[in-house]
Amino acid sequence: MRWVALSLLLLTACSRSSEPAPRADTQVVPVAPEVPPATVETPRVELAAPSGKAESPISHRCPAGMVLVEGMYCPTPKQECLDWMEDPAKFPYARCRKYREPSECQGARVPMAFCIDREEYAPPGQELPQGDTSWTEAKKICEGQGKRLCQESEWTFACEGEEMRPYPYGYERNPAVCNFEQQDLVDRNKGQMYDLRQSNAANPQCLSPFGVHNMVGNIDEWVVLDRPHYSEKNGGRKMMSGLKGGWWGPLRNRCRPVTVDHDELFKEIQTGFRCCAEAKGKVAQNDTDQ
Repeated sequence: MRWVALSLLLLTACSRSSEPAPRADTQVVPVAPEVPPATVETPRVELAAPSGKAESPISHRCPAGMVLVEGMYCPTPKQECLDWMEDPAKFPYARCRKYREPSECQGARVPMAFCIDREEYAPPGQELPQGDTSWTEAKKICEGQGKRLCQESEWTFACEGEEMRPYPYGYERNPAVCNFEQQDLVDRNKGQMYDLRQSNAANPQCLSPFGVHNMVGNIDEWVVLDRPHYSEKNGGRKMMSGLKGGWWGPLRNRCRPVTVDHDELFKEIQTGFRCCAEAKGKVAQNDTDQ
């Protein structure tokens, strides 16, 4: 646990997040915070059933290997944590063991339709997702494929669906489903972090409501922020680079949080990406706000 605590402190020192003092796109309600447990037990939960509208995650409206994400996105959900693993008032990267079901949309929904890679990007012929990649490099690779780096809100919607799930698979944290909550993170002899990425074939149940794979854990994924971040840690510099989903450590590993303060050239073994693209046809319309 000493190395876990060290890794969490390092994360706090190098980046800022939208929770638990969230940005305007979400509201997280703290309920009965508790002291972090000495160990993390894997909860026994049933995975939520997919709620995407498409009959299949593969659509003729998207290029090969991409999933159609279409529906009504909620920019301002209320997601109430019932069981914090750390005190969110003291620790800005607090993990939540269980959320109240269902989430509530507090405002008008926005129609969305776009395509997103089903898998995290891996070089041709390889199964391991590419790490050690900067925002600038990720953007270049996506554009070289006729795609683009995903917008923050696109990535969020692909992860949580219209149901606004805190985790892509439901409302309870479950490290047995996705690659996160790894405890042994640092090679003490070399003084560097272990590479614990897993293959794109691993974790077959780590799926979003739309059928997108491994959106939390495994590698942190670069996105284009919906609005600029002016980094106090970098002299007020304007940044459009954000990281979503977390990596294999004991992190938040949820759909909504975004990590900022890492500039467009930052990269480490845990930073990767997936691409988005425009969908063919019209965007879905819906009259409901709820």
